[in-house]
Amino acid sequence: MAFVELLCAEQVLRIDASICEMATERVHWKHFVGSGPPSLTVRRHASLEGTTIDAPLGRCTFVLEGDTLDVAVEDGVFRGELILRLAWYLLATRQGAVLIHACALRDGDSAVVAAGKSGDGKSTLSRLGVGAGLQLLTDEVVMLFPDGRVCGTPFRSDFENAGRPGLVKAAYFLALEKAQTEELKDLSALAATQLAMAQCFDVAEVALPRPEVRRRLLQFLSNVELRTLAFRKDPAAGDFVRELLGPSP
Repeated sequence: MAFVELLCAEQVLRIDASICEMATERVHWKHFVGSGPPSLTVRRHASLEGTTIDAPLGRCTFVLEGDTLDVAVEDGVFRGELILRLAWYLLATRQGAVLIHACALRDGDSAVVAAGKSGDGKSTLSRLGVGAGLQLLTDEVVMLFPDGRVCGTPFRSDFENAGRPGLVKAAYFLALEKAQTEELKDLSALAATQLAMAQCFDVAEVALPRPEVRRRLLQFLSNVELRTLAFRKDPAAGDFVRELLGPSP
């Protein structure tokens, strides 16, 4: 059995290589290859008695014992992504993080996290930010830590938007709004919390209790600036975000 080691914030996921290979068309896992002592090992089996997940991405059975996740899953690109998302969720929550559907862009030691409902422009802003010279951490699922740090994941919304690993301090949490020009608007703590909670990603069979999710999110939001970003589908929007993270010298 061959394994691949992937970087998940400050820990390492050791996972059956066949799971990664079958998810390649959906997950940019190759950008997260690293090394180190594994915090979670995922082993694949032909069959297994355990907990069953029946999700839009597919069906699998798993048994979690300590730092070992045994899974039984049929071949298929979506099923490979399902197992990677399950493993990522377990490692993220064990590190004290939560996962939300959002994009994250980085410039040096600072990042922005931008969230919104489907269609609000996460993938668009990701492309525009990269075009302005920012590094994309993810356009799909962001790891948020209570102390204000964020980390990219290999999951994607648009296949051209390839995320990267990296643990960095977030300067802003942005709610996205389409407009005719770029502008920062006020965003209340209540509105930010409601948006973040609505966009949380979890796996029902191993999900954190909602009060704990809310506690972690509230701590994260208290460590960053909260704003609404009004923006258009124009390269100027990427420049605008870059300027938020630090004006060019």
